[in-house]
Amino acid sequence: MTSGWERYVREEQTRRMLLRRMGLTTMALGAGPVLLGACGGDDEAAQPAATQAEGPAKVPAASGRIDYLSWEGYDVPDALKAWKTKNGIEVKTNYIANHDDIQAKIKAAGGSAGYDISTYYQGYKPLYEQLKILQPINEQKLPNLKNLAPFWAGDRANFWVDADGTRTGVPWTWTTLGLTYDSAKTSELPSYYDLLDPKFKGKVAVVDDPAGSFTLASHVLGLQPDKVKKADYAKVRELLANIIGQTTGVSASFGDMTTKLTSGDAVVCWQGWTAMNKFAADAGTKTVKTNFPKEGGFTACDCWSIPSTADNVDAAHAWINETLDPKVHAAAADNVVGGVTVNAAQPMVSKAVSQFYPVEQLEASLEKAPLYNNPPVQSDEFVTFEEMLKGWQELKAGAKA
Repeated sequence: MTSGWERYVREEQTRRMLLRRMGLTTMALGAGPVLLGACGGDDEAAQPAATQAEGPAKVPAASGRIDYLSWEGYDVPDALKAWKTKNGIEVKTNYIANHDDIQAKIKAAGGSAGYDISTYYQGYKPLYEQLKILQPINEQKLPNLKNLAPFWAGDRANFWVDADGTRTGVPWTWTTLGLTYDSAKTSELPSYYDLLDPKFKGKVAVVDDPAGSFTLASHVLGLQPDKVKKADYAKVRELLANIIGQTTGVSASFGDMTTKLTSGDAVVCWQGWTAMNKFAADAGTKTVKTNFPKEGGFTACDCWSIPSTADNVDAAHAWINETLDPKVHAAAADNVVGGVTVNAAQPMVSKAVSQFYPVEQLEASLEKAPLYNNPPVQSDEFVTFEEMLKGWQELKAGAKA
């Protein structure tokens, strides 16, 4: 039986296709149509050159060196090996320690030739737009874009497609975050506030991810992370301070949090990640689970992007296109322990990974764990990104070593 959600996204795709054929475009998925160029002028010229449709999409020839800037593992070396060999592609990897390394390194490169392919967590889109560190992605060079599942092919909240139709990202993997715990040592917790129970003193783990923790705390408090009024910031800080107070120190990474679980140093993790279940199982602890308490959680989607520094743009497009091939996409999902954006890849994903991200439950998952933007870069009304970072450093400094 077709769900109402599936019908909706199919109708939305059909509507968008018809509007585009008439020279029009739409706002985010779920919003009404915005008619661009309706006030006169050339409709074709109003559309970004990077996304104008002129004949069937064709992947460009790829060659030379690709300078890669993102997380280790996101370069999917095994899945892309055959493609790289076939095209004589050399990849120079530049791995990041945290997400903020991306914008820092791209800005540092300036206008010089540099990074060709990168990624961004959807919440960073407004910041990257303001910094002007992304260049448009030409959809006519991505024939495999048609493989994206309906939701990910849309332009939800302009996370990867701007209101004017310019594409700056291609969603390729996603994950959900909530509470991760050792079911052999505690039962499933119905609320995040249960972490504050005295019995969990020193047994809670928190990862050093300021944007993620701010997002989750805001969500738990019923606030929208990118619209937390400055007067409400104290509530967010208080919740995070109380959670951190239950730890023996902030963990450097999700891997470190997993190690704390498997060693018994922690029982439950704030901002737990479903992939940690597999990490723990691979280490011999098969009792680690992740759940959404009654308050829910949030979803993080990572998108391929082409930095403003790219000097091998065709190869970058070819890279993105190859990762949307179902077979390659499935191998990549196994490699990064993430959800697929290409539904045809799901049957090829290992059960160990696909069980965390059933594509038929995407609607329900997003209702419990929405996609959010980060705090704004500048605002007189809302907590800004810089204020959030400063506040996190202060909270972290207050944790025990």
